Amino acid sequence: MTHRLMPDSQLVQLMAAGDRAARAELCDRHRLSVYAQVYVALVDSDAAEQVVAETFDRAWHTASEFTPRAGSPLAWLSGIARALAERRRTATPSR
Repeated sequence: MTHRLMPDSQLVQLMAAGDRAARAELCDRHRLSVYAQVYVALVDSDAAEQVVAETFDRAWHTASEFTPRAGSPLAWLSGIARALAERRRTATPSR
């Protein structure tokens, strides 16, 4: 039997309804992509991991605000991650 993956947008809808399994699935699918984007911005693996965790926490708490017409769930996650990485980068003094 073929297992069909649930679309990301449906996972976000389920997250908005409080479905923790949907959150875990979305995280499993996109954690590495989000990490790669954040690492490029920060060049610090520990900071990148923290930003990724915060990204998925923020997505969990704001899932009801996601608008599919505005872009894909990955684009939404990337936007959250970029904003958090930029905030961290500008808050951290240069070495």
